Amino acid sequence: MITIEQIQEAFGDDRQPFKTKNVDHDIVAISLLRERIPYELCNAIIGGAEHDILYLCDIDYALEYLSVEDLEILADCNVWYNEDYGTLALFV
Repeated sequence: MITIEQIQEAFGDDRQPFKTKNVDHDIVAISLLRERIPYELCNAIIGGAEHDILYLCDIDYALEYLSVEDLEILADCNVWYNEDYGTLALFV
């Protein structure tokens, strides 16, 4: 189980996303979350959207099922923690 502090550190201002080239980062991030978080717990990985942001699952769902390695992949996909809503979010 990871902590909010680990999420904030992994998705902090000094991260450098998009190190992995030639992949669809949006699909990688959403697929990883869908693989890790049980459907019965969170049946909608995408919870909402704005013009250029997808609001993903509630952080409480993700904490138990994500690893530090998963955070590295998500950070590379430009996922961030939206403290205002308590969700993961993704710029598209």
